[in-house]
Amino acid sequence: MLDRKWQIYVIHHSHTDIGYTDLQEKIMYNHIDYIRSAVKMTEEVPEFRWNCETYYCVEKFLEEVDEEERKAFIERIKANGIGLSATYLNFTDLVDKAVLTKRTKEMVDYFKQYELPVKVAMNADINGISLGALDALLDNDIEFLYMNIHCHHGMYPLYQNQKPYYWKNKAGKKLLVWSGEHYNLGNALGLVPNKHANFMTQNYFAGAKPKTPVESLKDNLYAYLKECADNDYPYDFIPTSVSGVFSDNAPPNMDILTMIQEFNKAYGDEVEIRMVTVAELYEAIRDRLGEIPTYEGDLTDWWAHGVGSTPYPVKHYKDAQRMYHLCERLDPEHKVMKEQFVRDAEDNLLVYSEHTWGHSSTITNPYDTMVQNLDIRKNSYASKAHEAAAKNLNRILHSRGDKLRYYDRDGKIKAINTSDRVGKKVVEFYIEVWGYDDVEVVEVATGKVMNTQISSHPRGVLISFIDDFNAFEEKVYTFKEVPKVASKNNSRVAYMGSERVKDIINSYDPVTYTLPYQIESDYFRIRYEMGKGVTSFYNKVEEREMLKEGDAKFFTPIYENTEIRTDIYEERRLLGRNIRGLHAKKYIGELTEVKLIDNGKVFKTIELIYKLEGTYFSSVVIRMYNELPKIEFKYKIAKTLSEDIENILLPLTLDLPGRTLYMDKSDVTFKPGVDQLPGTCMEYYLIDNGLVYETEKSSILIQTKDAPMVYMGELKHHPILLCDNKEENNQRDVYSWIMNNIWETNFKMDLSGITEFCYSLNMIETEKVEGSFKAMKDEDYGVVTFMID
Repeated sequence: MLDRKWQIYVIHHSHTDIGYTDLQEKIMYNHIDYIRSAVKMTEEVPEFRWNCETYYCVEKFLEEVDEEERKAFIERIKANGIGLSATYLNFTDLVDKAVLTKRTKEMVDYFKQYELPVKVAMNADINGISLGALDALLDNDIEFLYMNIHCHHGMYPLYQNQKPYYWKNKAGKKLLVWSGEHYNLGNALGLVPNKHANFMTQNYFAGAKPKTPVESLKDNLYAYLKECADNDYPYDFIPTSVSGVFSDNAPPNMDILTMIQEFNKAYGDEVEIRMVTVAELYEAIRDRLGEIPTYEGDLTDWWAHGVGSTPYPVKHYKDAQRMYHLCERLDPEHKVMKEQFVRDAEDNLLVYSEHTWGHSSTITNPYDTMVQNLDIRKNSYASKAHEAAAKNLNRILHSRGDKLRYYDRDGKIKAINTSDRVGKKVVEFYIEVWGYDDVEVVEVATGKVMNTQISSHPRGVLISFIDDFNAFEEKVYTFKEVPKVASKNNSRVAYMGSERVKDIINSYDPVTYTLPYQIESDYFRIRYEMGKGVTSFYNKVEEREMLKEGDAKFFTPIYENTEIRTDIYEERRLLGRNIRGLHAKKYIGELTEVKLIDNGKVFKTIELIYKLEGTYFSSVVIRMYNELPKIEFKYKIAKTLSEDIENILLPLTLDLPGRTLYMDKSDVTFKPGVDQLPGTCMEYYLIDNGLVYETEKSSILIQTKDAPMVYMGELKHHPILLCDNKEENNQRDVYSWIMNNIWETNFKMDLSGITEFCYSLNMIETEKVEGSFKAMKDEDYGVVTFMID
């Protein structure tokens, strides 16, 4: 017997996976047809309901149909036959906040003209949403989010599902959230007859043999309701989502309504089932929830690591995103940009950020043509976003004077500070030329001769110097080739022998002899030793050793391997929420060579070459500026192919007593392990720009330009602690989690490839953390430079 009369609210939808089941464009064409079908079905049977899970499907439908179909669609929304959701797509944390907010507003404004206020959203499958995506909903007056969380290698927040709460953002606005069950719960219960037990019916109901379909639904539903009641579920209603078939990208199915009607006829006195839209669900439950808690913080995504399975196109996406925002900085009123290029960039930034990534058999059958086609198509979204942003940037720079030539040995350049941040900035430009002696650069307005440095560039020479800039200031410089000053050895000073090796301690050239062992500026000193690796990372301003011993030694790459002992699917399934297996092996890079690349007036550059398992080549290139608190470094890797479970990490831990660590996601800052919803993931994070180590006097900003995943904690298999918001969680070791292949279905196994992953480290006086992240972004966009007539 049940302990109360129950109402079951059924949300019929199709989980939007852009790529999991078929080619991306085929899936979208199917979803257009699903909406067409749903319009007819709700016209013929008014009790039938269909929920458009994502606005992306609606957007594509509206682009495809004629005026008559559009009107019919609007009418079915007004009649509550079809429900809307303000979720554009089910995203990873890669999604750009500004672009998402703009597109969500576009949706809300579109339906407002038909007197259809959009107040609700739903998502499915994903088990995390960034604080920036929360802002995108709240800033567009969305009031209710219905979540359908998939716990595969993940978990719902708050230690319990089917639970309401308010989620408050930093501005103090609140979103009512229903933290629900898996989006196929209704299928597992039997709202769609299942001839064979699927994994969910086996998990929930032990795969019992069905009687009649209605009896099976009754048995499963009553068992589920009893479990809820036994676990102190307080309400007399419960929502469940259902797909037309037990699959993603499934069509609408009238059999669900038929099953509901038959069930209500037989058991309606005890349990009443009703099909609803998400908006109707909101109206039905909003005043029946009683006192519910309010939480603040990040709803961290357990599936964020999927982006690390494709590190090369993700790097391309991040560059596209930066270029898109650089265009906005340089042309905020869109006087020069082509709106079609803006739209193309935004469309593709959004679709690339969608969570699906690859085909369902990406791991189990990586040779399959469909798997390869889906992977290439997915990557094309990043490339098309990059292309569109680059087209606009070309137009903008041309309009600002770029002569579109790079060959002058003598000429002029313009340098534009792209931010309102005042201070010393690095200015760089290259000349496409064979051979170049030396250069003289003069600021036109003042006649000041700049201290310059020439270094190698793939197309010629790179010229670098540092100058002071006001907010958004533009400066013009002349440059000309000058004879290189002959380097004459001083034979009267004991600093170098006739073999021209400078290895003697001396005061005449006090730098060169130290470079095989250390690199130093006014602000930092890094020491290294063959076989031992990096031995010191010293902060000269704070007079503090920042290098942490053990696994987390800065500038030292790490490879982890979990050997396949079962098969490529099963070994990955067994990981649970760990990123490595119990028998995983850890390899720390062995420093085998040090190369001096540059030693000039502006910066020094060295390359630390490591022997590292799982790689053909592995090195860290460090550029340290002599008179700026700034280090640029990059990890160069030639990764080999393996079916084993693999991770590549680069430590970003700094030993700073009393520090607080901050990250940013979709343009919102938080303290990892602390500023999160209770019960969420704190193993790893997909971040936007980087990290800030804040101390009382100074803050160190580390920008993770190309590799957005960050792992925190020990490098070993361990029981998973869900976020309990303790301050000690913020003190764990930090690693850039560059790549992985830990997932067993739709994330890629093949990590092989050649590239570089770029980072920067800056030290500033401590300010509000939002100001620190702004400084990080301003430093990244830096000074744009080009040749002019």
